[in-house]
Amino acid sequence: MMEWNQILKDREESLYIYDLSALKKRAARLCRSTKHQIYYAVKANADLQILTSLLPYVAGFEVASPGEIMKVRSISETVPIIYGGPVKTRRDLETALRQGVVDINIESLYELDELIELSDMLAVKVNVQLRINLKDISSDAKLKMAGTATQFGLPEDEIDEALKLIQSARLIELRGFHFHAMSNNLSVQAHLAYVQKAFAFTKCYRDLLPEEPVINIGGGFGIDYAQEQAFPLDRFLEGVEGLPVLTLEIGRWLTAPVGYYAAKVYDIKTMHGRNFVLVNGGTYHFRFPKAWYHEQPYVIVPATKRRQRQKTLTQQRAVIAGKLCTPNDVFGPEYPLEHVSTDDYIVFKFAGAYGLDISHIHFLSHAAPEIIYI
Repeated sequence: MMEWNQILKDREESLYIYDLSALKKRAARLCRSTKHQIYYAVKANADLQILTSLLPYVAGFEVASPGEIMKVRSISETVPIIYGGPVKTRRDLETALRQGVVDINIESLYELDELIELSDMLAVKVNVQLRINLKDISSDAKLKMAGTATQFGLPEDEIDEALKLIQSARLIELRGFHFHAMSNNLSVQAHLAYVQKAFAFTKCYRDLLPEEPVINIGGGFGIDYAQEQAFPLDRFLEGVEGLPVLTLEIGRWLTAPVGYYAAKVYDIKTMHGRNFVLVNGGTYHFRFPKAWYHEQPYVIVPATKRRQRQKTLTQQRAVIAGKLCTPNDVFGPEYPLEHVSTDDYIVFKFAGAYGLDISHIHFLSHAAPEIIYI
């Protein structure tokens, strides 16, 4: 149980809280429970303390930009890195190779052309996985990257040309395939069915692959924010135990439950029949509830020190809004609030993934939130 008053200490400014002890326990339990390769997807939360905490447990890090590469290299010069993303320019790829990134997910013939040239120029051997957008992937995931028309993966009519380019290249080796298909999936059966399709696809190219090919199924293991539950990853891992070693890129599942965003209630208003709770913070710090337009789980922490003027809401619904000069600065739809007063804190839970990293932090040039670690 969090001792919120001890952590918040009557702070005026909004802040993130990351429970690093909980993160380490979560990572240790996951990585020691399976033979499969667990990579951390840096896009979920690129905070350096988060990365450092995960370093002893994961097999490596999955990145999607030179900036993420440099963050990982700032904590380790040797930890394995997988580089993904649909647009990798020549400069991006050169940065990756010069930083010792030799596992790259290919999504374009253009990046393959550049990579072949660069590998020869720098005399670097590169392992590649072709990213495949499989057909007929069924799930209720919040976001779908495959099984439907998206910008991800090699077009089907370019796969053969990609294979020929790799075979003719001196320092490029095809290690396998990358299949990341969904984000925030909650169905074990849907994920198992998808993995079987990935395995079947890989078998079709068995003669072109090493004895132990890379079958990178990405991540997408979700959080049920309404029920405050994570995808039952133990059940999924039991279901793939009989398969060859898989590579998993896990982000949200690891870090979402160990992060919190806390903002102090500045004012409470009723405007044209709707209640608004205004906090000293906003979507420029924590955009996720607005982006998905859902009720983010939260707790109200009563203030220990209050201003003389007080306002209160009891058993009412209200929009939780921030300090930006736009009506879009709201944390999703109206929330049912049992009791809240000015100077209390609203602490949003499950804010450790896609929180600060996806927020428009520079809008209006407000201060960045403080981050504290426990």
